Amino acid sequence: MPLPTLAHVERGRALGALVAVQILFGLHYSVAREVTAVVDPIAWTALRAAGGAVLLALLVTLTGARWPRGGRVWARLAGLALLGITLNQLLFNAGISRSTAIHGVLVMATLPAQTLGLAVLLGDERLDARRLASVLLGLAGVVVLLGVDQALAAPGDWLRARDGAPAASFGESVLAGDLMMLGNSLSYALFIALGRRAAAGLDPLPMTAALYLVGAATTMAFGAGPIAQVDLAAVPPTIWALAGFIVIGPTVATYLLNIYALQRLPTSLVGLFIYLQFVVAALTGALWHHEVLDARVAVAALLVLGGLAVRFAPRLAAARGP
Repeated sequence: MPLPTLAHVERGRALGALVAVQILFGLHYSVAREVTAVVDPIAWTALRAAGGAVLLALLVTLTGARWPRGGRVWARLAGLALLGITLNQLLFNAGISRSTAIHGVLVMATLPAQTLGLAVLLGDERLDARRLASVLLGLAGVVVLLGVDQALAAPGDWLRARDGAPAASFGESVLAGDLMMLGNSLSYALFIALGRRAAAGLDPLPMTAALYLVGAATTMAFGAGPIAQVDLAAVPPTIWALAGFIVIGPTVATYLLNIYALQRLPTSLVGLFIYLQFVVAALTGALWHHEVLDARVAVAALLVLGGLAVRFAPRLAAARGP
């Protein structure tokens, strides 16, 4: 039996990094549900952004990487931070505090389709039949998940809380949470579409650290008041441990692991690994919070994940070769 080559070892490590990324992201939905049940979502968003900024700035210092320079560069990064850090995380945490892990991961699974649609509008990509089908399948999945058909048939039964009971108000409904997370994914899709140009020529690590520094500052403008109202000493140690996991894992470690994997694997393969994130989030939500994968969610999952397959599978086959 031949010994594995260095290339095979590197590919194996990159695949392991991708698996770790999807597990961390998949766990994040249920963990964030726990944290935002105790700490105000806006307060937690500011704390998370600040924690991520500190860790990434420390990494830049330890590696000796050069920070971005120039007023115009920092101005562009400030705009991107508003989309990719501030709005993205505020909407996610507010949304997951109302919705479920399964709904959240399905909404985020439409991110490639949203990014593609924005790239087409910006003139960076062309829309062929396969890409159009991917976008339409993702859109159909979101429509099913949000229950638009149910709203048209029985508007009074549409708004439900996470426990299945009628919601006291729209703001407390699962639908409101889903729409917030849809806004979260849209803001991040726009961040990706615009960031491709702004990131040209910049070192990824200090650029990301700069984004988090600016994002932490703007997020703190929203979160300072809510943080002051939280009795931090009364927050249970288990919640602080989960909060630390989010900062270290889904916030910082996933960035480093993704960069490692993207340098060694085709982007199409990275995109397909979102399937694993869905499985982890669905299992964690079911075991931890007793979430149910009902018929509606199952149909939405087939549409959204089918859209991903249409988008990435042919590129993956081409990357493998004959």
